[in-house]
Formats: sequence, C-alpha cells, structure tokens
Amino acid sequence: MQLTEKEFPQGIIVYIQENRIDMSISRKFKEEIGKIIAKKPSILIMDFKETEYLDSSALGTLVTILRDTKSNGGEIRLVNLNQTLRTLLKLSKLETMFKIYDSLEEAVK
Repeated sequence: MQLTEKEFPQGIIVYIQENRIDMSISRKFKEEIGKIIAKKPSILIMDFKETEYLDSSALGTLVTILRDTKSNGGEIRLVNLNQTLRTLLKLSKLETMFKIYDSLEEAVK
C-alpha cells in the first residue's frame, strides 16, 4: 500500500498512490489510514488522484475510516475522484456520507 501523508494546519492530507484498491490491499489500506486517524486530525483529506478503481472491500474500508474519524471528532474530505469513482460512490449511495471536492485547494479551505 503506497501512500504519503502531509500535515497542514487543520489536519492531514493523505496522497493515495495506488491505481487500484481492492481486496488484496484493503486490509493494509485500513491499517495505514488507521495509524493516521490515531493522530486525531480535525480534517483528514484523502487524495485519490492516482486511483482509478475501488472494489466493494475498499468502499467498506472507507466507511470504517469515516466512522473512526468521526468518533475522534474529525471529518473526512475526498478529493480528485475520477468519474468512475464518483459514479461508484453514487451507485452505492455513499456520496452523501462524504464531503467530496474537485481539487485539493478546495478541500483545504
């Protein structure tokens, strides 16, 4: 699981550097993001610029990450989702659970 994190005044930006997040790396994805959530950022921005595909296990992991972040008093912002990922969130009725932004600049505001 490749990701990079960068702190900003209100929280942490996580750059997801995986083309696909599926069952084969979903557990590692959850573990790595869990370490970041443990820092209790007010805002966790997840940048999916390099990600083209999420399967159902990745969607489940996103919901778990959202729950864990909210339980710490934080919020998640998703950014740079391609049209396929946006459609997937819409079809799975998850788009209303997440704050979704077109650009990192918008998400940081």
